[in-house]
Amino acid sequence: MYRMSFFATLALIATLLAAAGCSPTHRSGHLPTDKAGFSEDNSAEVTKLIVTDAAGTPLAGATVLIGPRENVPFPGNILTTDASGMVALPIEWVDGQPLTVEAPGYVRTTWMSQVPAPALIFPIRTVPKNQQVELTGKTTGYKNLQKDGWADVGVVFPAVRRNQLASLQVTDLISPDIDTITIFGQTVEIPSNVSIPQQTERYYFNITLDKPVYRSYLSEPRTWKMVATHARFPFEKVIDDLRAGKEFYEVLNHFEFKSATLDDIALVQPSTKKDLAIGAIKFQPKIDVTAPKFDPKYGMLAVSLADSGGLLYPTDVKSLAPRETRRLVAPATGSGYVVGALRDIKAPTSGPGADELSAIMIPTNQTTPFEFLEIPAAPKIVGHSLLLDPPAASVAAVTPAATYATLSQVDTRLAGSTKLDVKIPIWDVYASGWATSLDLPEMPAQAKGSYRWEVLFGGASSGTTVQLGPNLVEGLSHVSKSATDL
Repeated sequence: MYRMSFFATLALIATLLAAAGCSPTHRSGHLPTDKAGFSEDNSAEVTKLIVTDAAGTPLAGATVLIGPRENVPFPGNILTTDASGMVALPIEWVDGQPLTVEAPGYVRTTWMSQVPAPALIFPIRTVPKNQQVELTGKTTGYKNLQKDGWADVGVVFPAVRRNQLASLQVTDLISPDIDTITIFGQTVEIPSNVSIPQQTERYYFNITLDKPVYRSYLSEPRTWKMVATHARFPFEKVIDDLRAGKEFYEVLNHFEFKSATLDDIALVQPSTKKDLAIGAIKFQPKIDVTAPKFDPKYGMLAVSLADSGGLLYPTDVKSLAPRETRRLVAPATGSGYVVGALRDIKAPTSGPGADELSAIMIPTNQTTPFEFLEIPAAPKIVGHSLLLDPPAASVAAVTPAATYATLSQVDTRLAGSTKLDVKIPIWDVYASGWATSLDLPEMPAQAKGSYRWEVLFGGASSGTTVQLGPNLVEGLSHVSKSATDL
C-alpha cells in the first residue's frame, strides 16, 4: 500500500526547490527589468556586444544571430565573437529584435526584443555534464537508536547556489537509483542517497531497520559541498497512518529534522567512499509559516533553507492546509530562506504536469505573507511561436518582471516503480515582463526523442532590478510555471 511513497515525497520536495528558486535580492550593476545585459561603459561611442559564461568569463567563437533567421532583418546579421568574447554592433541593427547566442558546450539562448546599446553583455549557461561520479559510505553520529520509538534516517545530497535553483532537477538532490527494505512483507523502495542505520523498533513485535550505506551520484568530478541531514519520525504512528491508506505527504508533519553536517569532498575517482557525520549543525524551532487561503485541490509545502556562504540546503519541510500555521526548524544562527510552494495534490512525478506549480521564496528575517500567483495554463505551440497565458498580477507590491522559457530533451527513467524525468536543456528564452507569446527564431536542429517547453513567469518587488540570464532567479520573489511536451 505504501510502496514507493517515501521516494515519491522526497522527489516532490526536490521538485519544489528546483522550481522555486527565487529571492528578492538587489544586485548592483544589473539593469531594470526591461534590459537583458548590462552596460559597463555608457559612452555613446562604444557599441559592442560581449558574450560570457554564467560566471562572467568572455567566450570566444560564440555565434550571435540578430533577428529571426539569417539575413533577416538585414544581411550579415550572424556574427562571431573574437578572443575577448566581443563583436561590434552592426549599424543596420536599429530596432527591437530577438538576439540569439550559441557556443559549443553551452545552452542556446535567446533574448526577445533587444535594441542596440553601449557595451551589452549576454551571459549563457553551460550544458550540464553527462558524467556520473559516486560518493558512498555510511552516516554516523546517531544516539539512542534502539527501541526509542523513533526511526532515524540520514539523507546525503549536494548544497546548491541560488542561481542553480531555476535549472535544478529532482535527480540532482534525490538519487534515481533505489535500495529496498521490507516491512510487513511489503517492499519499500528507498532512494540510494538515504541511509538508515541499524535499529530495532516495535510495531506489535520487533522490527529491524537496516540500510546503513548511502550512494549519492554527482554530475562531474570536482570538489562538492555535501550535506548529511538527520531526520526521524515516530515509527508506530507513521506505519499506522500509511497502513490506513494515507499518502506520505499526509504524514510528513510527523518528521523531525534534527541536524546536519556540511563537508567539502573532492571527487576525482569514479567512486569515493566516505562516512559522513550528521550532527555538526543543530536545528531548532525558529520560523513560523502561515498558509494563505487556497483551493483544497492544491497542497502547500513549506521548506526552510539554510545559507552557508552562498550555498543553500534544506533543513525542514512541512505540509500546510489553508490558513494553517506551522513552525520550521533551522540552525540557531545564520541567514536563510523559506520556500512556499503550491501544487496540485494529484500532480504526477513525471510529464509536463510535474512541472506545474506556484512558489514564493523569502528571507527568514522578513515577514512577507505567502501569497501565490495563480498557476498558468500550459503553453501552446503554434508554428514558431509559444502562446502563453500569464497569471493575473494579483499579489500586492509584486510586478511582472520576466518570462523565462526552456526547451529540454526529456529522458523518462524508472526509479523503482516511480517515473522521473531527466532533462537536458537545449534552448533558453528570456523576455521582459509577462509575455503572452514568444515568436521564436528558427529552431535548432533536434535529435530524435521527447522534448518539453517549460515556461516560468517571474514576479519581483516594485523597484527590484532583474538580469535576464542565468542569474535571473536572484532578482525574483515569486514564480509560477507550467509546461507542455512537443
